[in-house]
Amino acid sequence: MPASEPDRPEPGTGPEPRGPILFAEDGWSWAWIFAAPLFCASAAVFELIAGAPVHWLMLTVCAIASAMCHGVMIAATRVHGRVRLTPTTYIQGTEELELDRVQEVLPLPGDGIPEASWETARTLGELREVPRRRRSVGLRLDTGAEVRAWTRDPVGLHAALEAAVRSVGTGTGTGSGTASDPA
Repeated sequence: MPASEPDRPEPGTGPEPRGPILFAEDGWSWAWIFAAPLFCASAAVFELIAGAPVHWLMLTVCAIASAMCHGVMIAATRVHGRVRLTPTTYIQGTEELELDRVQEVLPLPGDGIPEASWETARTLGELREVPRRRRSVGLRLDTGAEVRAWTRDPVGLHAALEAAVRSVGTGTGTGSGTASDPA
């Protein structure tokens, strides 16, 4: 990091990017942290109704430990599964890609069509592969390299990326498309 920018946060870990968000997607919702405690509370209610001794200590320890584990996983997915598209930048996890570097948004794969070359290209972000229940969108960079962006909504991301890349190419820089957050 240059000495002239000592307070700048690491890419993707700071606040929301400046400007309008054309497409957004987050990792897991923080609501999932309550899954294990609610299950443990249900078990306690079941034990009360059944007339069995309630295992308060065991249920409390399990609820706290599970909530802590969920918290770690949720925090990780909210950092590494984060997608943001602004009129000038695409953010995948902690990696930022300036849209002026994107030469082309490649067509989405179709049924019965052989695998495209970009489907085995490097994945944007710090993950090695596209996570489960996510689909990729191919991008060709100004260097000729192909990379994969990924999301839950590949059609929406593809459309938003095409519009944003087109607007960067024409110099308008405003982009078009809709914000989307299917979380």
